[in-house]
Amino acid sequence: MAGALRRLHQSGIRRSFILVAPTRLARQPLIDLPAAEDAARQVQWWSRLCDLVRTQTPLSVVLVNAAHRGLDAQLVREHARLRKRLSLLEDLTRPERTALVEISRGVCTGDRGLLTEARVLETPSHEPREAQAAILEESLDDLFMGATARVLPATA
Repeated sequence: MAGALRRLHQSGIRRSFILVAPTRLARQPLIDLPAAEDAARQVQWWSRLCDLVRTQTPLSVVLVNAAHRGLDAQLVREHARLRKRLSLLEDLTRPERTALVEISRGVCTGDRGLLTEARVLETPSHEPREAQAAILEESLDDLFMGATARVLPATA
């Protein structure tokens, strides 16, 4: 936990955050990309999600690479319009990633392992299709703001 907190502090995150691990969007319901296999469009979708979280909620975003089927989180960060309250943490150890999941206000990814881990730790978890539905309904703040009321574990 201490290592994860130290890395968060060094990255500039000083408030609640959503953990985002970008994954491929092919076969995700509600996400209608003209070329679902086009990696550049997928990077743009994740970058836009990060921008929307930061403009529509008081939450920061921490980008990490997903364990499987992931997109390069560095590319997502480079394509984001807003860099304030957006951090990229690379080369996380398994315990660091678990600590980040535990202290985050939510996780957004298509990675099944990370979603399962979040659910076990009782951290709100959202798949890309849920985020897309919230974007379409203009209720992204509702999706993530419920997470801010959650009491963090004593270890945090």
